[in-house]
Amino acid sequence: MKRFLAGLGVAIVLLPALPASADEAWLLPNGEEVTWDQDIDGISVLSYPVGRSRERVHLYVRGLADAVDSRGTFYAYWIGPSSDSYCDASLTGPDGTTSDSFGQAIITFDQPTFPSGWSALLGQCFDAPSDEVRANALYGDQVVVPRN
Repeated sequence: MKRFLAGLGVAIVLLPALPASADEAWLLPNGEEVTWDQDIDGISVLSYPVGRSRERVHLYVRGLADAVDSRGTFYAYWIGPSSDSYCDASLTGPDGTTSDSFGQAIITFDQPTFPSGWSALLGQCFDAPSDEVRANALYGDQVVVPRN
């Protein structure tokens, strides 16, 4: 029992040193929450619900987890719920999500450290990113908006 408690104490002491990724979330203008779901082989998987089905769009961002204090612009891609005839191909993400609804993304953080919102440009299929998306950081129950 003493070993268990000693180990638990060490684990509790180390917890604050872990990156904030699991706790990070952002709020879209429509009120939907973007969550940081997991990291797979250096790719951070963020997601948010869409439409009445509540299926999720997944954003795949390479290098985000390693950029704890140096966030800037990231080139990424997204995969959304399948549609009847969206793209002429299918794409599978590292988490196994497969769809014919996908595209490129460019995500730019407001600040280099947490908490920070971001702006993104999203492209459809193989088109260049051009659709704008804004996400403000959530910190506890507070929405963090960029300073002018």
